Amino acid sequence: MKVLLVEDSALIRDAIVEVLSESKHLQITEFATTQSKAIELLNEQQFDMLMVDIELEQGNGFEVVKHAINDNYAFKQPIFMMLTNHAHAQYRSLAKSLGVKYFFDKSMDFDLAIETIEQEAEKFFNAEKSATKH
Repeated sequence: MKVLLVEDSALIRDAIVEVLSESKHLQITEFATTQSKAIELLNEQQFDMLMVDIELEQGNGFEVVKHAINDNYAFKQPIFMMLTNHAHAQYRSLAKSLGVKYFFDKSMDFDLAIETIEQEAEKFFNAEKSATKH
């Protein structure tokens, strides 16, 4: 599973990469710290999961998700996950309306987010394995 991590905090980015580095079924292949860089990467290649923060160095994560749900998006839609310090109800609601499957508060749900990512990667791996058998 190829993951695009959109996170402007080097500390959080490094923590996520370190924790997930042992995972057999996923690889964080690209990083972006801004909305424009994330969109540029989304236009260049397929990602299976998009992990995005709301507040970025430039722009915001909602615009990144909107880009990937647009009818003109060239690739298969990734699984969307938001990991943020701004877990307000209105943000949760907006994320849900955009099709974000998972919405986590960084400070409260970090371990749950990591666990969920690993579960999704496992499901993805099993689906790919099963598809190649047929």
